Amino acid sequence: MSRNSRRGFLLAALAGAVLNVQAAPTQYNLLDVYNMALENDAQLAAAQASMKATQETVNQSRATLLPTLGLSANTQYNKAARDYVSGGDQEDNYNSHGWGATLTQPLFNMNSWFNYEQAKSVGDQASAVFANAQQQLILRVAESYFNVLRSEDSLMTAKAQERALKQQLDQARERYNVGLIAETDVLDARAAYDNARVARIQAQNQVSVSYEGLRTIVNQDVTDIAQLEKAMPVVAPTPNNPEEWVNTALANNLGLKAAREGLTASESKVKASKSGHAPTVNAFASYNYSSSNSATARVPAGNSLVYSGDGNQTVVGVQFDLPIFSGGATTSVTRQAGYQLEEAQKNYDQQLRDTNANTRNLLRTATSDVDRVHASCQVIISSESALKATQSGYEVGTRNITDVLDSQQQLYSSISNYLNTRYDFIVNTLKLKQAAGTLSPADLEELNQWMTDASDELSVPDECRG
Repeated sequence: MSRNSRRGFLLAALAGAVLNVQAAPTQYNLLDVYNMALENDAQLAAAQASMKATQETVNQSRATLLPTLGLSANTQYNKAARDYVSGGDQEDNYNSHGWGATLTQPLFNMNSWFNYEQAKSVGDQASAVFANAQQQLILRVAESYFNVLRSEDSLMTAKAQERALKQQLDQARERYNVGLIAETDVLDARAAYDNARVARIQAQNQVSVSYEGLRTIVNQDVTDIAQLEKAMPVVAPTPNNPEEWVNTALANNLGLKAAREGLTASESKVKASKSGHAPTVNAFASYNYSSSNSATARVPAGNSLVYSGDGNQTVVGVQFDLPIFSGGATTSVTRQAGYQLEEAQKNYDQQLRDTNANTRNLLRTATSDVDRVHASCQVIISSESALKATQSGYEVGTRNITDVLDSQQQLYSSISNYLNTRYDFIVNTLKLKQAAGTLSPADLEELNQWMTDASDELSVPDECRG
């Protein structure tokens, strides 16, 4: 190969390497996924739009307490005919126009005031609902992210088990060929290997499904995410006192806060409904100008004066209105508001009970997860020891192939359970913080410190060996 040919080959290879690097998929960590979700999640965007729409009712209700100014104008062509007794008809064709302005300021209107108070509570409720949606996004991102990791761990376990069973099958065939074992052992090994292949295919599909769930939230194709460092400590939530967690939840839980604001809004609505019997007082000022070139508009006014056809009027006053009877509508509306207040009270009571129970249960569950993780470690160690003993017994003829296959299955199952339990602990801890109303992006930032590059190796975790 000539020097120029070698140079061209090297340049082409280098260009191809650069293209491969650029085309390589990006690995996203937990914070990357959360930031994408903040920008693209449809549920959060809908919740934000709903909050903004609801908060506009505050401005609308406030407007009923502020001055209103109206302007009107008119112009018209008039054609009139008059029949006089003294004889003869007279036609009068003319133009007329005018304009006016009216300023009104409510002085006393209990209904408008309590409607404004209700609107403020509804606006605060909408803010709490949106804040709860933000916390829900954190939880949805975490659950979807760790569901992907669960599926990838399951696939890794399925592949490792498939390789191990394939090796076991090959060994069984060799031993059968030299007459050391019966054909049934080979058939058992073959059946176990075939089942492992099916499990691996199912695990591969579940990885795709879990990634699709993540894509639904971030609206982008994510094909590679960082793994959870196995060295991440698993520690029970602090304080380990249910009453302290419940007290925090009663003060900060956003679902409970929304229900509380809804109750306050219902109380204001009852007051607004009752105020339908109350009087209203409005101050007003108006100015009107009119002009007409009608012949009848320009008539002598006495003292040698003649009307010009132009005129204006200024009026300033106070108007008092007192509703006496509205066909029973006001009374019915008041009863309706009372029933709605009762509904809001019961909903708040139920939310209070649910918050109390969920907080206690999630604390118990997260604490139990810690014990499960440590217990799962011991199961892995015991399963590994049992597999080694079973394999040794199989070598000397005291154990059969079925015992070895069962021991292998137990080891891989224990490793999978251990990894799943860690994910359960993380998700349940986040749910506990959400129930307490303290869940924030800082919790994802803390978790993200334990994200590392993906690994295709499946082994007994160092934590379990310690």
